[in-house]
Amino acid sequence: VGVDKDGAATEKGIKVGEVIVEVNQNEVASSKEVKKRIEDAKSLGRKSVLLLIEGQAGLRFVALRLTKK
Repeated sequence: VGVDKDGAATEKGIKVGEVIVEVNQNEVASSKEVKKRIEDAKSLGRKSVLLLIEGQAGLRFVALRLTKK
């Protein structure tokens, strides 16, 4: 739905219009599911999540940092 221009996703090259297909190798079908998977990872103390993203160039994996440097 959107990408924070100052956030970790932008640093990793994630753009508006790309679709997150999986979070930590679990399929997601909505932005609500993406948010829940990320919150679950944070509650488990994870420092990053692995996203499978579909964009114009095809599918790619992106490790997204959850904590600030």
